Amino acid sequence: MRRWGRAVVDRISHLPSLAALAVAGVFAGIGTWVDGEQPGWLFGVFLVVGAVVAAAVVRPVGLWTVVPAPPVLCAALVVGGAALGGKSLRELVISSAPLVVRAFPSMAVAVAAGVVVAVVRVGGTWWQSRSSSTRRADVGD
Repeated sequence: MRRWGRAVVDRISHLPSLAALAVAGVFAGIGTWVDGEQPGWLFGVFLVVGAVVAAAVVRPVGLWTVVPAPPVLCAALVVGGAALGGKSLRELVISSAPLVVRAFPSMAVAVAAGVVVAVVRVGGTWWQSRSSSTRRADVGD
């Protein structure tokens, strides 16, 4: 049973980038649905949780796409929600720009939380792989 559980954890912690972005998008979408048309603190909580979960489950190489994603997700959800009203492009920009600006603190906290998770996940391994390629050939002789 333990071997099976470890395999599931290993499989979940190595999602492709698009799947991890979808996880963050689902959390942000739930936050939009819970908070209504205007993003508030509940939206911010869901955006941060989505960013943390996505950064925790993505492959290490996918951290570069998942960590800066919350502002794009936020803007897409706010503009998408405003577009459902059937407004013209000008009205859409005028009505959604203040909402995106209002959600800026949530976006900043979500990106910062993603950076923290990425730093914890990568840890000290980035310098080890770099230093091993610059090792002299006569070391250890």
